Amino acid sequence: MPSRGMGVVCLVTAPLLILCGCAIHPGSGLTASQARVQFYSVLDDTQHAVGTETWANLDDPTARGCVIPLLIEGRQFPGLRIGPVPRNPRAIVNQVYASWTSWGYKVERSVTGPVIELQGKRAFDEILIFRVSDKAMTLQGESECRPD
Repeated sequence: MPSRGMGVVCLVTAPLLILCGCAIHPGSGLTASQARVQFYSVLDDTQHAVGTETWANLDDPTARGCVIPLLIEGRQFPGLRIGPVPRNPRAIVNQVYASWTSWGYKVERSVTGPVIELQGKRAFDEILIFRVSDKAMTLQGESECRPD
C-alpha cells in the first residue's frame, strides 16, 4: 500500500509535469537553417506541382526574429514567389491543395472576388499562402520559428 506522503507528492507534481509537457515542446527539432532549407524546398515543390518554371523568386534570405513558447528567441525565414498568368486557375488550386495536404499541411480555401486563396499550415507555425486569379499567381509564407 502506497504511503500517504507519496500520494501528496504525486498530487502536487502531476499538474506541474502536465503543464511543463505542454509548454516545453521541442518543435520539429530542426535548426533555423534546416527549417529555412525545408521551407524553401516546399515552395520549390509547389512551383513544380503547378507545372511552370517561370516564377520570380523574391525570397528574402534575411532571418526575422520570432519567439518560441517559453520566451525563447528564434529565427524564421520569409519567402515570396510571383508566378506567371495561369492557364487554368481552378485546376492549379486543386493541384496545390492536393500537394499540400499530401505533404501534411492543413489547408483552408477562401475566395475574395476573382482571387482564390489557399492557406497551408503545418505544426510549429510554418505557413504557406497561395493566391491565384486569371491574371497572376503568388506563393508566400514563413518557415517554422527555430532557435538560433
